[in-house]
Amino acid sequence: MEPLFIIGSKVIQILKHSGHEAYFVGGPVRDYLLQRPVHDIDITTTASVDQIEELFNSTVPIGKEHGTIIVRLEGCSFEVTTFRSVATKERSLIEDLQKRDFTMNAMAMTDEMELVDPFDFRKDLEDKLIRAVGNGNDRFTEDPLRMLRACRFSSQLNFKIEVKTLHSIMQCRDQIGEVAVERVVSEFEKLLTAPMFSLGLHYLLGVELARFIPIFANKERVLRKLSTLKLSTLQSIEEVWTVFLLVDSNEDPVKYLKLLRKSKQFNQQVIHLYQALQTYKRNGWSNELIYDLGLERSLKLVRIVGFLLDAKHFYTEEEIHQWYVELPIQSREDLSINGQSLLQTFQRKQGPWIERFLENAEKAVLTYKVQNNQSEILAWLMKEGDSNDEGEAVGDAVRK
Repeated sequence: MEPLFIIGSKVIQILKHSGHEAYFVGGPVRDYLLQRPVHDIDITTTASVDQIEELFNSTVPIGKEHGTIIVRLEGCSFEVTTFRSVATKERSLIEDLQKRDFTMNAMAMTDEMELVDPFDFRKDLEDKLIRAVGNGNDRFTEDPLRMLRACRFSSQLNFKIEVKTLHSIMQCRDQIGEVAVERVVSEFEKLLTAPMFSLGLHYLLGVELARFIPIFANKERVLRKLSTLKLSTLQSIEEVWTVFLLVDSNEDPVKYLKLLRKSKQFNQQVIHLYQALQTYKRNGWSNELIYDLGLERSLKLVRIVGFLLDAKHFYTEEEIHQWYVELPIQSREDLSINGQSLLQTFQRKQGPWIERFLENAEKAVLTYKVQNNQSEILAWLMKEGDSNDEGEAVGDAVRK
């Protein structure tokens, strides 16, 4: 049994010993039956969120307003949710399962790993079919993101979407625009990084769901192009979005990334990769490019170059790694001079000239114009001066 299920069984037992029903439910049950790795455990119970909080020493009230509590036990997190129901009905496992999104996710399991499948939904799982539970229009109206989730599940599991479910998506697709962009982006990223992402994109385009998602409006061509690429060779979501922006040549990368509402750090990483590829196209690999990117981003760039540009000869990750190791310097901290040594040598007040001189020194060392030796670098700077400063620093030093 998976370790998560072993610890999760203890959560269920604590709930049961307190007089509540409790079961494993949803994705982990599906993945267990498919013999796929289980990374998260969901538990459904008759206990209210307040009762759950009272029973466990460590909880996180994420989603409490929706009946969900994160329970921490033995270093693991479990999403524990009160049975779903409609206001007119008593809460029960049957009612809970009827309110879930797709039949493959509407099965439960006891802490003894016995399947609870009152509607025989396991058959759809065996038939590799994604089918909405009950009335698809109702399920998608409850949460329009489920339409995109259907496409994502097809890409992850290589399942077909059932015909009536596809029709329901087409009838409800205009509601997807109401979903927060962060949730849409999260699902789309899972779709693009899945083994059968081209199948997910096929459905996304086939039911014309994409054109109702604001960030994908008028981007059918881009999505269609993406479906033909071997995105599986990429290893990070930064690489995937960089490729997206490269395919979407008419879009301003900076403006578009802001629409995704990702972190500022993430956006900067993608833009850095995007700009680095333009530099690569002009000049190829160089000490300066690898130094500027650092090892991790250099490896990301080499993967993008390898499949997107279809170069007849391109460096391997191993070769780029070795190149990075052999750089004269790998960071500014490796440089034999610093701001203090510049101040002492040129006898000037602090100012922007220090940054320019350090940049010039980095470039000179990386291009082998000078050895990474303090006296040699300072002598080179005295001789060459600063093109942006018209020799002012050298002149100051001479006058001193």
